[in-house]
This record gives sequence, structure tokens and C-alpha cells, in this order.
Amino acid sequence: MNFDFIELTKKYSFPEKRPRHHVAPYLYVPFSKLKVIPENYPKPIERLNWEDVFINAKQPNCLDIGSGRGKFLLEFACKHKDKNILGLEIRRNCVEWLEAVIKGERLENVGILWYNVLNGLNFIENSSLEAIFYLFPDPWPKSRHSKRRAMNEEMLEELHSKLSQSGKIYFATDIEEIHNYHIELLTQSGKFHFNELQDDFDWGLPQTNKEISCLQRGKPYFRIIAEKI
Repeated sequence: MNFDFIELTKKYSFPEKRPRHHVAPYLYVPFSKLKVIPENYPKPIERLNWEDVFINAKQPNCLDIGSGRGKFLLEFACKHKDKNILGLEIRRNCVEWLEAVIKGERLENVGILWYNVLNGLNFIENSSLEAIFYLFPDPWPKSRHSKRRAMNEEMLEELHSKLSQSGKIYFATDIEEIHNYHIELLTQSGKFHFNELQDDFDWGLPQTNKEISCLQRGKPYFRIIAEKI
């Protein structure tokens, strides 16, 4: 498949012209902390049969947290056919659209789950991931909303356990406060070597829709590659 995201959006119609960036705040809360479980809350997952997720039935070795409409997810899978990449997304309409594309185009090495990463990654084997992508997450920049951020000390610790030796986490955000927050988390963890990047060559990844938007508007963004020690 020659990747062309614009053509895919024409071939597979999306239910909304532009999916909302933020969804209901309760969707950013772990299942265990909800007093009432809404109907549109993704169920926690403990185990998975990878045959139900990937056409090639293999387990993932790359993880994309917050896939959105999936440009990065799909392009990465098309460019790296030797890798299985799993996307996690909390917006159900985005997941349904991606499922249609994956099935329609017979993309064997990409899977997508409707899931809240705050409910843990027990279904992913420890030390099995080569790369984790955390690109332009919902920022929740206000301090009173910081508890809704997916990335925290506990999440970083769990991601560390899922990475193989020398596995990497790729961070990107257009909010400087969030960038500094990521640096603080990584520094406090002490379990990663990390570098802030300015050069696209060193980054070497497909662009996300958000990255393209930042470039078009001349808005700066920030990137980190963190390698497991």
C-alpha cells in the first residue's frame, strides 16, 4: 500500500469533519476511581488474544498512545512492515474509522483499541516493546486538571517495564509547560537517558496531523527521545 492519508479520508468517510480534541473529562479518569461507569467509557483490559487485534496475529512491538485520527499510526505501519504497532485511543469514533481502514486495506501489522491507558497495560508483555510513541497528547495544562494527564510517575514506570532493553519512548508536544513536565518526570525517574531534539533527521518519524498543523501555523513544538537504561 502506498500511504496517502488524504486519499484514505476520502475513501473511508469519517463521521465528523473534525473530531473533538477534548472529550468528556470522566474519560480521563481510571476505571477504579469512577463512582458511576458511563456507557461510553472503554472497558479495562487484562488479557488479549492478538489474533483478534492484528490480521497477522502477532503481538505488538511498538505502541502509539493516543492515536487520534491515526495518520501517524497508519503511516508508521506502512513504512515498517516488519513491526507490529498497536494504537490506543479514547475517542470511539476515531477507533471505528481506523478499524474500517485497517480491515478495508488489509493492513496486517497495525491494530487499534478503544482504551484508556490510565487503566494499565497488563495485556502487553513486559520487555516486549521496542518503541512507545506519546505524541501531542491532550495537555490538560492547568494545574487543577493535571490529574487527567495520561503521563505521570506511575505510567512512566509501567512504560519502562514494557520496554525491551534500550527501548525508547518518543515524546512530542506543542505546550512548553508539558514538555518541561515530561523532562521533570524523566529526570525524577532516573531510568532513562533522554535528549531534547531539534533536528528532524534525528527524529526520523512520520508526521502527526498536529505536527503538520504546528508547522503550517509557525507554532513551535518540543520533542524528546528517552531510552530505557
